[in-house]
Amino acid sequence: MATTYFVQTPRLLIRPLADTDFDLYFRMQADPELMRYIRLPESDADAVRGRMATQLNYGAENPGLGSMVGISRETGQPVATGVLRHVDYQPGNDLELGYAVLRDFWGRGLATEIARALARYAFERFDAPRVFAFVDPENFPSQQVLQKCGFRLSGRRLVYDADCLEFLLEREGLISR
Repeated sequence: MATTYFVQTPRLLIRPLADTDFDLYFRMQADPELMRYIRLPESDADAVRGRMATQLNYGAENPGLGSMVGISRETGQPVATGVLRHVDYQPGNDLELGYAVLRDFWGRGLATEIARALARYAFERFDAPRVFAFVDPENFPSQQVLQKCGFRLSGRRLVYDADCLEFLLEREGLISR
């Protein structure tokens, strides 16, 4: 069966998270540096399987949304994850995006590439009028990524039990370079 890619960029093929991605998902969830601004790292395989099951179920219930994996076009290997979902996982709410890049690939612009591509996908596929992203106030690199894509700081918000900066991108604000 052919793989379905939601989004393609010059360097990445972005497809839905699958059961077969457990090793990648676990590696990312257990990495303290990668998870530093997201949530506490998790090294218990059963807990990570539970998180992954929640993501897979959300994607199944909301076609075209959910957690995704960024595959390098050059190597065919996964290098990142992304997510496009309803805020608070509540259908009818605005869409939010997120991203995480394996540490071996930091500093190469992949987070910006994923964020830009997921925002465009939200606007084109779901006709979203706006997209949100939530960032730890101390995560300056992620704030820069969002600003490069055209997001603007719109306030603070308690989301997923964390006090976050809320970034907003209106459809006409997407920066495509």
